[in-house]
Order: sequence, then structure tokens, then C-alpha cells
Amino acid sequence: MKKIIFLSFIIFSQLISAADDSLYKFEWMDDDKEIYVLQNRRFRKVGRFNLSLLGTLNLSDKFVRTMGGTLKGAYFFKEDWGIELGFGIGSPSYNDTFDRVAEQAAVPFYNAITRHMSASVVWSPWYGKFNTFNVIYYLDWYVSLGVASVTTEDDRNAFTVTNSSQVRNKNFAVSEESSVGATWSTGFLWYLSKSFGLRLEFTGFHYNGSFFREPTGTSAPEEFDVTFHNYNLSAGINVLF
Repeated sequence: MKKIIFLSFIIFSQLISAADDSLYKFEWMDDDKEIYVLQNRRFRKVGRFNLSLLGTLNLSDKFVRTMGGTLKGAYFFKEDWGIELGFGIGSPSYNDTFDRVAEQAAVPFYNAITRHMSASVVWSPWYGKFNTFNVIYYLDWYVSLGVASVTTEDDRNAFTVTNSSQVRNKNFAVSEESSVGATWSTGFLWYLSKSFGLRLEFTGFHYNGSFFREPTGTSAPEEFDVTFHNYNLSAGINVLF
């Protein structure tokens, strides 16, 4: 029993005193091989700037397909905490669902984000690694929460068009509206080297705006104030300085 307690004390002491950059070497391995245990971070973010360029696809728009890009820059003042600023654009185009609804002499209302700016706090306490084809890759998993200013595009003017063929041919002017709301995201940083990697992210935007639908017995379309929920899937490159 005393031997077990003594051995446990030795192991525990080694774990406590092990530095984050400690290496575990094995004599049966080649001299140029190194093994990092899971509890040690291989790459550090604290005190570094993080720049990401992402391509985005909106998953919420039913009647348009919105694709675009996002540029994000972050600074981590602690290993697990950082501040991030973002700017993105989107380009909506009508999809087949819009055409099928318009063929029924109805107006399919849509609300798509064309520009957005955001400021968020990033929390990244989780990390891990995996082995593929004898190559070890390291990951950081993060979540963020912040505020966003969004500019949206919608087709409210289509409800005042009297000729249904104009709707089918998209012969109407689009309208823009600006709003401030909340944004959040979660994703992974996949390190390919100390300064370069890949980034995969899922982002949500929540903001108030105007919703329109077909008029019922009146000449003007019905308008409502609603909260829109827009979700983007993004992927791209990430650079740390």
C-alpha cells in the first residue's frame, strides 16, 4: 500500500510540474520523433493576432441563394479569451423555389444579408489532436458572442407590382434596410503549422426587420416587425501573427 501511495505521489508530482511545452521521449523511437501529450497545447494564441478569410453560404434563405465572404481579425489577450472584429458581404440570387412560387402568381418574400460588421468576444478553452496518415493535427474549438450591424436586401416592392409576369421575371426594385442585432459563432481552427491553418465556422445573426406578405382585401401589402434568424456556414484560411 505504501508503495502504491508513493508511486501515485511521484506521478502526480510529474504532472503538476510538467510545462506546457514538455516532450515525452521514447527510446524505441527515432531521435527526430516527438510526442506531445493531449493535455499540452502544441500551438499558442495568447498575445497573437488572428486573421481569417472565409467563404460563406447562407443556410436560412428559402427563396434566394446567398453566397459571400467574411474577413475576421482577432487578438487573444489570454490563451482562452480574445476579441474579434468581422466584416462580410453576401450576394443573393433567386433560386428555383422563388421561381416556382412566382409561377403561381404569388410573391415569395425574402430577407437576405448583403453586408455585416461585428464585434465579438471569443472563448476558446477546448483543444485536441488527431492522427491522419501518421501526421498529427491540432485543433482549437471556440465559441463567440457579440453585436452586429447588418444591411439586408428584400423584395417588398414586388408586392406593389400589378402584373404577375413582372414578379416571375424579377422586374422590380429591391429594398435595403439596416439593423443592429446579436451574433454568435462556433467553429474549429485546424493548425497546419504554427502560423497557418484552416477554419470552419457556423454563425448566427439575429436582428429585427420588416416582413411583408400578400395584401388581403387592401391595395397595400401587410407589414410586420419580426426578428430574423440567419445562419451561415463558412470555411477558409487562418493566419496567426
